[in-house]
Amino acid sequence: MDDECQKLLAEKEAIIRELQEKVKELEAKLKSYEIREVYKGIIPDDVLEEFVKLPPEQMIIEIGRYLREKGSTGQVEAKKTVNDVRQEIASVEEEVSKAEKEIEKTISTITGAAKTKVGVDLTFTQKYDYEGSDVAFLAEDIMNAIGVKEGEYVSVKKNGTVNLRVLPYSKEGFIVVPTWVREKLGVKVNDFVEVVRR
Repeated sequence: MDDECQKLLAEKEAIIRELQEKVKELEAKLKSYEIREVYKGIIPDDVLEEFVKLPPEQMIIEIGRYLREKGSTGQVEAKKTVNDVRQEIASVEEEVSKAEKEIEKTISTITGAAKTKVGVDLTFTQKYDYEGSDVAFLAEDIMNAIGVKEGEYVSVKKNGTVNLRVLPYSKEGFIVVPTWVREKLGVKVNDFVEVVRR
């Protein structure tokens, strides 16, 4: 199981690196395209080509300087275009983030394990937080990711392991465990633990 997890993690990291390289590539292409479109006919192509190679802040300064020297009023358009490019970049980064989350879900489904944050809940405290309690509230998204149903047992791991029966929890990405479990595992609220399907 450990070898399989390591292999999946290595694959995940490779995919993330590949996606990040694609984001950088797309950023450069997008920046170049947008700048050329806005300044077509205002700034010669060969000058634009040099501006596009600069970092965004430096590029804005150089374009503004060029336009001032030429007496053009195109600075407002340049700032608008840079904002458009930044919005596009943010959109691509959001897609990468979604892809990373999907990869994590896939790995969790295959391995039956997921990292989740320890939380607190008043209802849980009143009903289930006592010595010897074997109940945990587990986020429904985590339950689905590792393939467990209400009433089934999971192993909660950090500095040790405790087996607990899960009840669905509406807050995504969290697990609520009894105080004695937190003490045994050496975790505090908002620490991460590994939850493994049994």
